[in-house]
Amino acid sequence: MKYSAGLASTSFWFIESKKIAELILEGYSKNEILEMALKENIFQVERETRIKQIVNGVYRRLNSFPKEILECFINVDVNSARVFVLISILKNDKLFFEFMHEVFREHILLGDLTLKTRDFDLFFDNKSYQSEIIDSWTDDTVARLKRGYRNMLSEAGVLNTSKKEKVITIPFIDLKLQKLLVDNDYGPYLFAITCEK
Repeated sequence: MKYSAGLASTSFWFIESKKIAELILEGYSKNEILEMALKENIFQVERETRIKQIVNGVYRRLNSFPKEILECFINVDVNSARVFVLISILKNDKLFFEFMHEVFREHILLGDLTLKTRDFDLFFDNKSYQSEIIDSWTDDTVARLKRGYRNMLSEAGVLNTSKKEKVITIPFIDLKLQKLLVDNDYGPYLFAITCEK
């Protein structure tokens, strides 16, 4: 998987993820979901391009998960479901996963639950030295990615951004969902968030 700045223009899409997971479980294809979204405006979005972005993005995040994981996702508590959406994003974004594994997880391991601006800055500076792709991104793109990471973590409920200091919240995740994720080789994404291994 190549590095991508696509996360700078997407959202967490929690409610949309639950709806699309339900439709996948009902047997609808991506094209059928898109057609339904365009005709019935099931996501209450005005612009057609935004509807297409939601369906394409969320479907890509969810489609590779086994049905039993999607069934669990739509039935677990809200906190566990939000963490699952974050996992679905990490699974599709190499750079964000590396941030979670190298920075977020490291903070938990060290017992330092505060993410500072410099943590984001250092991560992107280091990655720009390691990758020509990242080095070619504009300052604006990198700034939007940093904001996007904070927003995703906040919406997942694992980062409190209401105060000046951004504080990590180690989530409790439904045990059945945890087991399904680990048994289906999604453990690295889970443990980047929970730091259990």
